[in-house]
Amino acid sequence: MMAFLEATPEAASLNQYWYSRRTIKALVAEIESGACGARIAFLSTPSVYFSLPESCAEVRARSFVFDRDRQWASLPNFRDFDFNDGADAIEPSLRYTFDATVVDPPFITRDAWAKYAAVVRRALAPGGRVLLTTVGENEAMLRTLLGPEIGASLRKTTFMPAMHRASLPYQYSLFVNYDLRPDSALREWNPEVVDGP
Repeated sequence: MMAFLEATPEAASLNQYWYSRRTIKALVAEIESGACGARIAFLSTPSVYFSLPESCAEVRARSFVFDRDRQWASLPNFRDFDFNDGADAIEPSLRYTFDATVVDPPFITRDAWAKYAAVVRRALAPGGRVLLTTVGENEAMLRTLLGPEIGASLRKTTFMPAMHRASLPYQYSLFVNYDLRPDSALREWNPEVVDGP
C-alpha cells in the first residue's frame, strides 16, 4: 500500500482522493480474509486493488480494476471505466461474474450513485457482496438504488475511512451488505477519524 501511495499521485482532474494507509490496510485485510470471495470488481478503487499483497495473488489475478485513469491501461485486468455509461460499463463477458464489488465513486450525488448502483447490479453474481464508501446521509438512498437483493441488508460499519492527503468537508462512512467476521478490522474504530464512536 505504501508503494502505491508513494508512486501514484492523485489526479485532481479525475477527482481522485486515495484512502489513507490505515484504511487501505483495513479493506485489504477484509479481502485477504476471504470474506469477499475470489473475484472482485474494484470500481474506482485502484488504491485497494494495487495494494493487494502477494497472499492475494489469486484474487488479484481473477479480479478487475475499473477506473478512468488510463495509466494502467496496459494491464490485462484494467478496464477503462466511465461511470456515466451505467450498467453498460460492464462488458458482457464479465456481467454477473463477481463475488464482490469495492466501490468509491468520485462524487456523492444521487445521479452518480444511480449509475454506480446500476454497474454494481450488473457486475455481481447472485448473493454478491458490496463494500462501498460515501457519506452516511446516503444510506437510505443506496438501499433504494441498489435494490432489494443487494441494498436491503446494507449497513454501516464501525470503521470509517480516512483519506491519504485530502481534507474533505464531510466524513465518509463504509457500508457492507453482509455480516462481518468477528475478527474483521471493519468492526474497529479508525483512530484517524477525529470524532470517535
